[in-house]
Amino acid sequence: MTGRVFLLGLLLICVTAAEVQKSGFERKPTCPDEEVIMACPMNLAPVCGSDGNTYANECTLCAQSQKIKMDIMVVKEESC
Repeated sequence: MTGRVFLLGLLLICVTAAEVQKSGFERKPTCPDEEVIMACPMNLAPVCGSDGNTYANECTLCAQSQKIKMDIMVVKEESC
């Protein structure tokens, strides 16, 4: 019986986590100082921006946001 309750609880957590990711939650990116933005690291850690574009990492999203002078939020921590 406790095994079933545990399994049901685990399933509920997984479904809830999946729904939160689909819910359109956006967060403000963590951007470095303006001077540093022009030299973003080459690491590949894709993020999906609120503009519908995939960026190589959060720094490149910040650079584009500053370039166009508009806020771009992080929609999810993976490709769009």
